[in-house]
Amino acid sequence: MSWGKVSLGEVADVNWGDTSVTKASYVVQGEIAFSATGGDGFLPYADYDRDGIVLSAIGAQCGKTWYVSGKWSCIKNTIRFWSTTNFLDNRYLYWATAEQSFWPKRGAAQPFITIGDARATKIPLPPIDEQRWIAAILDQADALRCARRRTLDCLNDLGPAIFHEMFGPARISANRVTEIGDRLDFLTSGSRGWAKHYAESGSLFLRIQNVGYDELRLDDIAYVTPPETAEAKRTKVEAGDVLLSITADLGRTAVIPGELAEAYINQHLAILRSKHFNPRFLSAALASPIARQSIERRNKGGVKAGLNFEDVRSLVVPDVKREAQDEFDRRVQAVDRLKLAARLSAGASERLFISLQHLAFSGELTKEAAAIEMRKLARRA
Repeated sequence: MSWGKVSLGEVADVNWGDTSVTKASYVVQGEIAFSATGGDGFLPYADYDRDGIVLSAIGAQCGKTWYVSGKWSCIKNTIRFWSTTNFLDNRYLYWATAEQSFWPKRGAAQPFITIGDARATKIPLPPIDEQRWIAAILDQADALRCARRRTLDCLNDLGPAIFHEMFGPARISANRVTEIGDRLDFLTSGSRGWAKHYAESGSLFLRIQNVGYDELRLDDIAYVTPPETAEAKRTKVEAGDVLLSITADLGRTAVIPGELAEAYINQHLAILRSKHFNPRFLSAALASPIARQSIERRNKGGVKAGLNFEDVRSLVVPDVKREAQDEFDRRVQAVDRLKLAARLSAGASERLFISLQHLAFSGELTKEAAAIEMRKLARRA
């Protein structure tokens, strides 16, 4: 099916957010305000009381959109728009523009969207009844994929909950803690100068974005061809190593699994190796509130650049027997298996949703095809 296309400016009111207002104007309570990073604050008034769409016009989320109802405002570095004709449904308009790749961006290091480019961007314009049907299908599909994301979020919270139940204040008194330094067999940090060794493939190069809070993240991986030097050997990880971020965003942790390929760390990370601690226990303990408080104290309110080795050795964790640590490991491994299944299912749901979007806006989505895709998504949810 072939639909005509129209420029957004022909069928929608497209204008900048209030460039005179910044985040400094935010208050504790009020009406929701949107910046280029989303709904992240409140203003004591609202510029709009209607349905509309906010577009991030600069930065890391450039091209991301949010659908807004009720009373709201948008500030610097945003573009807001809504339908101005009975021939264009707002929910359809949102879904037609919801992909970040949809928007024409300028700039490389700092991408941005101009108001002229936004107004000139074209959208397909099927009949209004078909628009509403497409929007309803995508709303339903989005609810199903969000259900899968919520399942994954709940599972992500389960590990810290198990740690709290086993080793929290109700079970472990405040004086039953130990500094980790005496029980570390090996402690080192990464080094600078790896940029010249970057490669399209090869050994993994782990950076701070690969370390969460008790989580190894491998969705943004760099590769290196490591040199044959003592420095490289020193910063090569082993199975069971605990990684700790020691600059920038302090206190992120992760455990190196046995199946990970050869990998090295950069200067923002430290390797903690110990036969006295179960690695999963140590990683979770360093990500727990008691260790986070310890890290913040050593960071001196953010004045300090990071943690040195003395700081790391002085971090405290619950002083519990190895048997209890191993029991914690067994319990979180069961959670990890559930998380893996949920992550795979969430990924499949995301791919199905993208396929549904493609069919919808290419004019190829029939009721039969929609029913098939929705059944697939429902099975994933």
